[in-house]
This record gives sequence, C-alpha cells and structure tokens, in this order.
Amino acid sequence: MKLMLIIDDNVEFRTMVSDYFTDLGYTVEIAENGREGLLKAKAIRPDIILCDVMMPDIGGIEVIRNLQSDDDTREIPVLVITGTFFDKDMSELFRQESNCREFMSKTVELAYLQKKVEALAPAK
Repeated sequence: MKLMLIIDDNVEFRTMVSDYFTDLGYTVEIAENGREGLLKAKAIRPDIILCDVMMPDIGGIEVIRNLQSDDDTREIPVLVITGTFFDKDMSELFRQESNCREFMSKTVELAYLQKKVEALAPAK
C-alpha cells in the first residue's frame, strides 16, 4: 500500500484529495502546515508528498528545500499544487529543486493528478 503525505492548509482541498486517494487504496497522512509536514515526512517517509505553495508558517519552497537537505527525505518525490495563480517564473523556481517533480494548479482534474502520482510513485 502506498503512503501519501498531503501538506496543505486548505481543509477542503486536503479532504477532497485524501478521500480520492484513500478510495484508491492509498494510506494518506495530512499536515496542516509546512512545519508539521516536515516533521511527518521525516517520521513516516511517505512514497510521495503533495505540497501547497502558500502556507501560513513555512511556504512550499522552504518545505521542498528542507526535504531536499535531509538524507531521510531527499529522495521523496514532491508534487507541488497551488491554488494561487502562478507564472512561469514561479514554476521554474520550484522545478530547480530536484525533488520537485511536478508543479500544477489545484484546479487539476483528480484523474490527471492520479496519473501523475502513479508515475512518480509506482506500485511496490
């Protein structure tokens, strides 16, 4: 069974994505902010992380960089999903981090998100 960590301060988005992937057989852990997300990532070592960009304590780029700098979490693929409008420069900033594998909008269809997750964290 695959383990996913969702780091996002938006409860509606977290719940929707968590329910969708739980129905597909994933074990989904939730972190409500970047600080909690970093602690959970190190503790549970998920197969994939979905991370928001704008969060109240530690933003997405800092989360990704912290994960990248830790031997225990650097290989975990991160899919960045943002609810705010983003331009090409923001996307490029995130893509410079080797653990950031995708950057997309929260308006993405869940079936498309599922395909991306499955490609980044194949079945064990």
